[in-house]
This record gives sequence, C-alpha cells and structure tokens, in this order.
Amino acid sequence: MPITTLHIVNGDAFGDKLRASGIHGEILVWRESLYEGPIGMQMSDSALISMRATYMNDRYGIPEDTFKSQTIQQEAKLDTLTDEVDEVVLWFEHDLYDQLMLCYLLSRIDDSPGRSFELSLICIDRFPSVDPFYGLGQLTVDQILQLHGTWLPVSDDQQSLASKVWTAYSASEPLPMEALLEEDLSALPFLKKALETHTARFPSMQNGLTAIQQLTLELLVDDEVSVLSLFQNISEQAVRYGLGDLQFYGILNGLWHCEHPLIQVLGGDRLPKYNEAWPPHFENYRVKMTDMGKLILTCKQDHIFLNGIDEWIGGVHLLGMKDVWRRNAVTTGFTKL
Repeated sequence: MPITTLHIVNGDAFGDKLRASGIHGEILVWRESLYEGPIGMQMSDSALISMRATYMNDRYGIPEDTFKSQTIQQEAKLDTLTDEVDEVVLWFEHDLYDQLMLCYLLSRIDDSPGRSFELSLICIDRFPSVDPFYGLGQLTVDQILQLHGTWLPVSDDQQSLASKVWTAYSASEPLPMEALLEEDLSALPFLKKALETHTARFPSMQNGLTAIQQLTLELLVDDEVSVLSLFQNISEQAVRYGLGDLQFYGILNGLWHCEHPLIQVLGGDRLPKYNEAWPPHFENYRVKMTDMGKLILTCKQDHIFLNGIDEWIGGVHLLGMKDVWRRNAVTTGFTKL
C-alpha cells in the first residue's frame, strides 16, 4: 500500500500554497484558535466546545454552529489518525499563536492509543531573503518547495514538554506556567519566548493593562492613528504574538466599549467581524486616546478597577474588578490584586 501522509498546518493561505506545491499527502488546516477563549485539558469536551462557540460568537460574530461543527470535525480527525495515516507532519512557526497550537497537537497526539504513525515537525522563525519573517504564509510556492522533506521526527522530549505546556496553559491559575518557565524548554527552541509573551497577556499590577493594550495606547500618545496603520504597527512591534486583524479589533473593542473608554474610534460605530466586508471608508477610521486612557497609561488610574474584566487567558478566567490575577511587570511574577 502507498504511504499516506497528513500535513497539519495553521492558516488557509499557507495550506493553499502547500497544496499548490504538489506535496504528497492530505492537508488539514487547523482553524481552532487556542490563543483565546475558555481552555481546558480536554478540548474535545462537548461542554467546552459549546462555551468556546459562545465566546467566539460574542467576540467575533462566528456562527456557533459553524464553530462547533468545524471543531468537532478537526478533533474527530485526530481520533482516527492511527487508522488512516502512516505519517503526520506538523508545519508551524515561532510565534505564540503557533506554539500553543503546536503544543496542543503534540500533547493530543501523544495521548493517541496504539499510535503507529510517524510524527514529524517543521518549525521555523526565518527563511532566506524573507525579512521580516512573520510566518509560512509569506512564502511563495517555490520557496515552500525548498522545505519539502526537511521536517524531522518529533522526539520524546518534545512530546513530553508539549504535554507539560498544555497542562500549565490550561490550568485555572498562572502559577504552573510561572514554574514551567524556570525549567529547561530548549527541546522546543521557540517555546520560551512564546510563553514569556503569553505571560504578558495578563494585566499588569501597575495599571491593569496587558502588554498589547499598553503598546496600543503608547502608539496613540501623540496623534490620532488610522485603525489599519495601528494594526500594522502592532503587528511589526509585537510579532511574537501572531495576532490576526480580528483579534486586534477585539482588543480595540475592549478598550472602546467599556464603562470608562480608553479610546475612541472615529469614522464609524463598529469594527469588522468574522466574514464581514470592511464597512464603507474603513481605511479612514481613526483611533484616538481618551483622557481616561492617558490617566491609565501613566498609571494614575487602573483599567480593571474602573472597568472590570471578563477574559480567558488559557485556562485562567479573569473576572471582576478585584482579586484578579495580574503580572508584575518588574519581577514577571503573578499575584492577585
């Protein structure tokens, strides 16, 4: 029988190019964003899938039935790998978005009973003549052809580490992740920086802002900035996050549609959601920091004390105005405040 191969990738753009490169095997685009929303050890759990579907619908307008069916199909594919393939190749990048997805898949596949297929990985943070390198989706079909066959077998150390990461990431408090960051993470060479980026997603003790929220306000100090150029600036300065435009619009909405807004968006009353065309004149939408935003940026007020929070960061649910897990921007530790 011919050898059957499954390539698991992040991103339809790259999936289409990989397919066009003529690579042998089936291609599965993993579309579940594990970067946000409720997270648990068993992501295939039906109750958790329903919670995530509600979150994605509320935040981005993704239809719940679409989200559920897509997630269930992907998880079911993982359950049948042993019966269907001889080799699985994972194609991923260095940023937080991809590293979380990679750790989940390695952990999930490691739990497969009676696994008989080979498991391989290609994970890069650069490519010759592509500068700056953001991800595999930048590559041309000819460049992708140069990567064919360069993947390496996944080691036991890599799978063990990925399982540790997923356990810490899905925990209900950040202390296991804090402890994990003190361990040797070199089996997955891009992991340490990615997890340090993950910890910066927690609100700071100083003003209740995450690192991305802080950077967003800093870029608005001197002037109004168009939404599109603001996203471009954030993408360039926070490349380790792997943020998409919808995720960034979600961040802006959190700063805008709260009791004491930190920003105003001028030119329209809402930002695009899932599968929506840009509203008329969206390229002219501008973002401006409010006076309250200036007070919070300079640590004279606190975003969470004023506006509260209802966010999931991995398995940690940050909720309310007090007794919320925060990071200390100086010591990088965590405490409740």
